Amino acid sequence: MLDISMLIVLVYSIVETLEKFGTSQRLAHLLAIPLGLICSFLFLRGSSVELIIQGLLIGFGSVGACNTSCNMVDWLKEKKLNSPD
Repeated sequence: MLDISMLIVLVYSIVETLEKFGTSQRLAHLLAIPLGLICSFLFLRGSSVELIIQGLLIGFGSVGACNTSCNMVDWLKEKKLNSPD
């Protein structure tokens, strides 16, 4: 049985792969929510309400991780470009 944190990483990886293959960032991040729901129903146990809440948590958690990592990379690129080398 997989843990929620493992499923967040799984959905994050799928979303990043979709972005690498040319899917727009906005669309890929929107797909994270249904992917999280699908993963929760496939890999977790519980009532329907629990699985929906956990699926939303997985989807939103992976989108948050995607946005945070993208913002950090952009910030580092900007900082490196603006450095007085």
